[in-house]
Amino acid sequence: MEQYSGRSKEKMFFAFLAGFLYLLAGSVQFVFSLSTMLDLFPVISSENGLIGILFAPSDLIGSLILVLIGSIFIYGLMELRSGLNEGIAYIYVGILISLLFATVYVLVMAGNWMDSFLLNGPETNGWDLLYDLRPGIYLGILPLCGYLIWRKEFRAMNK
Repeated sequence: MEQYSGRSKEKMFFAFLAGFLYLLAGSVQFVFSLSTMLDLFPVISSENGLIGILFAPSDLIGSLILVLIGSIFIYGLMELRSGLNEGIAYIYVGILISLLFATVYVLVMAGNWMDSFLLNGPETNGWDLLYDLRPGIYLGILPLCGYLIWRKEFRAMNK
């Protein structure tokens, strides 16, 4: 059995957890998106159903992005498990991409809030935080923690 350093084990656990959560959320959101588009399961598709509970709105492209990010983390985990240190680079890329998309979703949420409250247009019925909350936002907390823990290593890679 291979010996892993403490930092390598931490990164492997992080990659597994992040990859699993992103793949799970992306898969659930993908199924909900297809269900909504094809009107297969009206109970699941309604805003009061599972979509509302899990904050997984019908967003086909967003679900594919979550699956892609999860795949990057899982590939990094597989590289590390096989003894290749290049897996760390995949984990770092997964962190950066997930933070990028979490930031985009937060900016979209802020734009929707500004549109609703500041412009107060007739087509806006008020802003709802839960309607704008996307899985990419709350899943981005884990990569943010990973970045904060390993930020010195990020800086060392750029030199």
